Amino acid sequence: MKPTLPILDISPHLGVGPICLGDARSMVRDALAAIGFPLEAANGRSDYFCEAAIQTECDEQERIWFIGLSQSERYLARYRGMDVFSLEASELFSLVTAADGSGPHEFTASEYLFPGQIITLWDADEQYDRRGGETRPVWAQVGIGNPAYVEALSLI
Repeated sequence: MKPTLPILDISPHLGVGPICLGDARSMVRDALAAIGFPLEAANGRSDYFCEAAIQTECDEQERIWFIGLSQSERYLARYRGMDVFSLEASELFSLVTAADGSGPHEFTASEYLFPGQIITLWDADEQYDRRGGETRPVWAQVGIGNPAYVEALSLI
């Protein structure tokens, strides 16, 4: 019998799976370790878990302000009930667009930030289609952030 994978539901403005935006960095490390993803690496304000498929970034107060997910066989990442790494990049883009409520959005394969939900989509390419044999573009990372994260991005 195949073991049940942890489900990491992406909830804009709130968090991903057991971790919440605004949580203390140490709390996030403990929460991810509790579901089988101990801290594997840290670099400045970024922490990496699950062979770097889960990335968190914290602000100056050590509070999580960004959570990014990449495809992994060790968990299922969902948005609005859909497996984000089973969807072609344009399908996920359309799904997020429909829920964002911030006006029209034009697909771009490099990176995109949906301001209404603070969802980031990064680098749509066939090489990330591990489930479909690299036949269609899939996003390399799907992330969420908080308003302070967006503000910091705008200063770069």
